[in-house]
Amino acid sequence: MKIKINNLPKDLRDLFKADGLKGIPSPFRSPWFDAQEKIRKGNKRDFICNVCGVPLGATETPFDHAVLEEIRKKFVRPADFRGELYFEFFSNGRINSDDISFLKNETAGRFHWWGKLPFGRPEQRHNYIIAVDPSYGLGSANSVACVYDRNTYEQVGIFVDANTKPEQLADVVVAMAYWCGGIQPTYVIWDAGGGCGTTFTNRVVYHRYPFVYTQRREDSKTRKITQKLGCMCTGKAKNMFLGELGVALSGSLIPDDDYKVVIVHDKETLEELFDYIFKENSADIVASCRADLSTGAAERHGDRVIALALCVLACRETIKGSWQAAENPPINSFQSRFNQVKEELAAQADNQRKFLF
Repeated sequence: MKIKINNLPKDLRDLFKADGLKGIPSPFRSPWFDAQEKIRKGNKRDFICNVCGVPLGATETPFDHAVLEEIRKKFVRPADFRGELYFEFFSNGRINSDDISFLKNETAGRFHWWGKLPFGRPEQRHNYIIAVDPSYGLGSANSVACVYDRNTYEQVGIFVDANTKPEQLADVVVAMAYWCGGIQPTYVIWDAGGGCGTTFTNRVVYHRYPFVYTQRREDSKTRKITQKLGCMCTGKAKNMFLGELGVALSGSLIPDDDYKVVIVHDKETLEELFDYIFKENSADIVASCRADLSTGAAERHGDRVIALALCVLACRETIKGSWQAAENPPINSFQSRFNQVKEELAAQADNQRKFLF
């Protein structure tokens, strides 16, 4: 027999307080127990087997729900801006990188942004990654483009739509890459699998955007580079990427740890993380299929999660933005003027050395 706490008299509800075990099968808490839970955060199997001492290390979900709940409390919040990216094409059909703007709308818009937008663009002293999971755009699954700030480890932007075709999504992503900018050009990575992935790849090649991910042997020591653009998120590779994402999610709750970190702000992304499960009688990781009320997609296929996992993968190819590390800082920027003065002082010192010797 089940008793609903809300149906009990108020004076009896205090007898049924939650113990905060977050699904862990043990009724006991202590300072040491809490400390071990924090230290081993992200590795539920290790915590249950070696701290609780019970043979229940297996779980049906690849992402620790205790970690996800902590992320919900600490990081998830509404977007600061919603709107659409507007851009123009040249006569040859390619995007005009000098004429891109973000039109903000408080109530609608497919593009959501968390954080400030000084001068109408993201902080240009950072580096950015855009990870994409394209779909056919027929309303059954979402097309997703996730923007990741390499400096702050945050998911700062996301574009989601179930009716954007892959070639149209490529236009949006290339425009988004030019708009995000950064010290180094924005790095783009995408799932190149299937027909929609091929169409997306061909459109990016047509726009001649060069700062993109080239497939590597991620499971080898040398990470040998192939000649194919984009990433194949299938089979063992997909499971590996999602495993790395689990580590990065746990890393967001550990201070001063930048080994792998991703901070999630989007509520819908977090809900999709909860939906991922291990396939029955298999080690494959799949997303449960539910309708996505936020975009009207007939089913959820975990598209936001795949894009987020690709952001973590692309961190291997990029570095944090730093003016000192910038090879060609923008003209008239502080760093550009500083470099110019530094060169002039060095030349003056060389001239003085001629007279000393």
